[in-house]
Amino acid sequence: MSLSPEYYKDVYHKYNIDETLIEDLDVKNKIFYIKSDNVLNRYSSKLKAFINIYFDLKRGGEAKAWSKYFFATLKTIVLEYKPKAIFVTAPPFSIISLAIKASKIYKLPLIIDMRDAFSFWITQPYGSYLHFLITKRIEKKWFNSAQKVIGVTPQLINDFNRANVYKNKFVLINNGFDNEIKIKSKIYIRPNKKLIIGYVGSFYYSPQSRNKIFTKWRKRNPKHYINFLPRKEDWLYRSPYFVFKTISYLFKNKAELKEKILLKFVGIKPYWFDDMVNSFGLENNVSHLSWLSNKKAIEFQNSCDALLSTSAKIIDGEDYCIAGKTYEYITMNKPIIAFVAEGAQKQFIEKTGLGIICNPDNIEESANILKNVLDNGITLNSNIDFIKKYHRKNLTKQLSEIFTLLR
Repeated sequence: MSLSPEYYKDVYHKYNIDETLIEDLDVKNKIFYIKSDNVLNRYSSKLKAFINIYFDLKRGGEAKAWSKYFFATLKTIVLEYKPKAIFVTAPPFSIISLAIKASKIYKLPLIIDMRDAFSFWITQPYGSYLHFLITKRIEKKWFNSAQKVIGVTPQLINDFNRANVYKNKFVLINNGFDNEIKIKSKIYIRPNKKLIIGYVGSFYYSPQSRNKIFTKWRKRNPKHYINFLPRKEDWLYRSPYFVFKTISYLFKNKAELKEKILLKFVGIKPYWFDDMVNSFGLENNVSHLSWLSNKKAIEFQNSCDALLSTSAKIIDGEDYCIAGKTYEYITMNKPIIAFVAEGAQKQFIEKTGLGIICNPDNIEESANILKNVLDNGITLNSNIDFIKKYHRKNLTKQLSEIFTLLR
């Protein structure tokens, strides 16, 4: 079951629809589209909106808006297809509650597929320590209701299961890629040529949210004094800030290299992007092509000499995310210029053999790495056996083994 595209406007402020992706599905896959009540305009007053948002605990309003359509459609599915299990993918996190209820009504085993963090998704502070405790309690209820919980990186599973209270309930199944590829054993960047570096995807960075995380409590607005952070995540590192800073530093020391680097970005352009470009004087070296369909995005990546990757930074910890586009990157037979902090993204790119790893906290070292690539070129050796593990056929086999064990 999936939300009908005609109702996206009632649920999400911003969205893109790539209608070509549905063509990749096997015709044997039956999709049941459900309706939604309006999520965006559900508050009748400012006070009610404040109360709802303050105590929403990051779950979102989808479950309430979809519930009646969800269960009506599910009843039809159960009668016709007699399913053997309930499988729910999140986010959106709120729909896990629908899946749990469905599992109990029809007495079916439940598998929860966590594609992202919930209690440790720290793009901004919790309202208070109580908010965090309640969120963890909700998360615990979810995981206790499931026979298996899937996580996409070891770091994410570790965040969910720090006390190891769920024993053998968690299963690691990474993201992956779909298209059939012929992976080259050696990947090159030729010396002394103009280097076109491409980036596809979102940044999930907000200056306002970062200020809330890193502003000391005494300097906060009094209403934010009781905000709570279980840890600090710096999403400035996910933005191109440190890439721009490195290239600006490189140009100051080697002005002749200004003609040799062009960065191109694809995705929804954030409001802060142009100001960030201008602050480093890179107007002539950076362009933004806005959002493209998956087919066009692949064509774009093929036109680049290298692809750019970034990651958030967990203070005194490891980043738990591997960006979805990273898996597509490794099918392009292109070097990946990776400005990445310690964690899942860095470890994955290193193992592919395709990475030119730059430390975002050492601008001089990173600038020298880029200078060396521009002057001397580089040859990278693909780890073909490692990369092939992440084809969707292999990952789906892992998933099917979970269902087999539930029979």
